[in-house]
Amino acid sequence: MTEIRDIWLHAHNMIRTGRQIINKNLHPLGLSSAEGNILLHLFTQGQEMGQDQLVAQLDISKPAVSRTLNSLEKKGYVTRQHDPQDKRAQRVHLTAKALEIGPAVEQAYNQVYRLATQGITQEEFELFVNLFARMSENFTYEQDNK
Repeated sequence: MTEIRDIWLHAHNMIRTGRQIINKNLHPLGLSSAEGNILLHLFTQGQEMGQDQLVAQLDISKPAVSRTLNSLEKKGYVTRQHDPQDKRAQRVHLTAKALEIGPAVEQAYNQVYRLATQGITQEEFELFVNLFARMSENFTYEQDNK
């Protein structure tokens, strides 16, 4: 009988190995997976976003996001400006340099998807995603109702 520890071990292995593959794929670009995660999020969610939105949407601590954005800023991939509506808030913007490497960053993440879905039919994958989403919603519901 499958137990939660089986799911936990497989999920942990997928996350750990996926991160290692992404780090390997992003290394030639001089990026870490933390930097790649933020860039990919900005590529897919809009080229500009509030720093607090990144914290909330990626579920990463404020200090970790700040450190990663400092690094991306030094590398010329993002700029930060004060939000005109709230001077305490920062808006993060992708630069032209970031947009140039966008396809390579997306390819790094797509390789993980291709590896994960090898030998799995589209129906199986859709069932997995639906079940995983429901399990995620169960956790979210539990957290929201504490």
